[in-house]
Amino acid sequence: MRKLILAGNWKMNKGAASAAADLARGVAAEVGSVSEVDVVLCPPFTSLRPVVDAVKGTRIAVGAQNMYPEDSGAFTGEISPLDLLDCGCKYVILGHSERRTIFKETNEFINKKVICALAKGLIPIMCIGETEQERVDGKTEAVVENHLKGGLAGLTAEQVQTVVIAYEPVWAIGTGKTASPDDAQAVHKFCRDWLTAAYDQATAQAVRIQYGGSMKPDNAHDLLGQPDIDGGLIGGASLKVDSFVGIIRNSGAL
Repeated sequence: MRKLILAGNWKMNKGAASAAADLARGVAAEVGSVSEVDVVLCPPFTSLRPVVDAVKGTRIAVGAQNMYPEDSGAFTGEISPLDLLDCGCKYVILGHSERRTIFKETNEFINKKVICALAKGLIPIMCIGETEQERVDGKTEAVVENHLKGGLAGLTAEQVQTVVIAYEPVWAIGTGKTASPDDAQAVHKFCRDWLTAAYDQATAQAVRIQYGGSMKPDNAHDLLGQPDIDGGLIGGASLKVDSFVGIIRNSGAL
């Protein structure tokens, strides 16, 4: 039985230490002792330490929103996996659609990050998903397969089992649009079937696949009730205690 994982991606918000710590403490006060669901907070780099300190002693984990696949070097503006570990991170989001589109990250580069994160002991949350035009053109499965195949290249079955996959239809991120539970489930099942064919059934059944794309307290139960949806990567709704906690409480796992 896969445990749900609900991660808040704060993006470029709550960068001030006080604001980040306040939000983290608010979430911890409500669900810090929850063990039925894995809760992860992913603040901006500047807020990692304050958030780690704010959730210390709780079951809440902290993740980063990106990393560079080298320990150190002349990579101005980047952050290394060792820096993230030093801050207290357990997870790292990789391959988010904003990194793919705005910063032109390729499958190959994302794959390097995934391999590096695993080697350093970080759990990658690897994002995949199609744009609205790709969906209209009937290319959803082809795009998702391309992201899976490229991002997981060279990984063993054992390694893949530790990766969290986040299916985020780009057209539903921050737009208020949400894939229907049936549509989201169909893509998640496609991912699991692909993992079965590429690795084996045990691996496919072990991998947790999140849904990302305007998940809110009022649609969380129906989305998370689908057999192949194992959590959510939450954007805007993770920036307020009541909405993020509402998703966790409506997950069906508590």
